[in-house]
Amino acid sequence: MHRTWPPTTGTMTGLWRKPMEYDMTRVRERIQYIESSLARLETLRALPRETFLDDFRNVETAKHLLQTAIEAMMDIAGHIVARRRLPTPHEGAETFRRLGEAGLLPPERVQVYVQMVRFRNLVVHLYQEVDAERVYEILQSGLDDLRRFIAEVWGIVSPPPRPA
Repeated sequence: MHRTWPPTTGTMTGLWRKPMEYDMTRVRERIQYIESSLARLETLRALPRETFLDDFRNVETAKHLLQTAIEAMMDIAGHIVARRRLPTPHEGAETFRRLGEAGLLPPERVQVYVQMVRFRNLVVHLYQEVDAERVYEILQSGLDDLRRFIAEVWGIVSPPPRPA
């Protein structure tokens, strides 16, 4: 079937709205970055609370690793939104909302990822307000959210199994 560009009638439906293929190299690289960050964050997580808090290098390293891991999440989410041709988000947290609206992420996970983006924004824009205790608490209770995101991404971008 021959199609013209731009379509001459109607809205962009059918072939025009099909999702594009994912750039799996891009997705894989970002996931590898998150996994590498997780390994380093786990090292910091293992430190006793006082040891972690007493050395500014621990806090600053954790903030940087969390910030960039969350940025990698945002890159992946933005890539999925673009390839699925979902409505364009206007800010980082909205990217995750778009994935939730499309049924690609459960609502409770969307809320977690929105909070993670807010933390990243705090580190980037209001860095003086990021409390070392909060960073320590995130290390103790928030790293599994990065792992869940990775698993959810693989579920979204992996092709469905072929029938036997």
